[in-house]
Amino acid sequence: MTKRPAIGTSPLDALLSSDAPPAAPPAPRREPTTAASSRTTTTATPRTPRRIRATFLVEPDLVERARNTVVALAGPPERLTLAGLATRALTREIERLERAHNGGEPFPRFGRPLSGGRPISAGIGDQAPRRRPRR
Repeated sequence: MTKRPAIGTSPLDALLSSDAPPAAPPAPRREPTTAASSRTTTTATPRTPRRIRATFLVEPDLVERARNTVVALAGPPERLTLAGLATRALTREIERLERAHNGGEPFPRFGRPLSGGRPISAGIGDQAPRRRPRR
């Protein structure tokens, strides 16, 4: 049984054959050229991701409308994505709230993660529904 040649010659054949020219030596490492640059130390700054995953509950009808909109406008000229639609909607609403309640300035940084659960105002002045006790 004879071997059939593959697509072409293997680039490894040149590396493994004895008549191949020797490989080039590795490039020399660059050292600082001045004394001042050798004393300068830099600390690595942590990279901030361009986007992060946000998870929250939304009414099913709103999600369906958003998906239908994205599918209808996914091609040119909009090239809409669900993430893009959500980003634009959140940006517009946050800017509106900043104008209405904070003189157009961003709200101060909260500094810790939000806790889940009922809204802060729930149960104040209105009767919030009570949970059934677990059995």
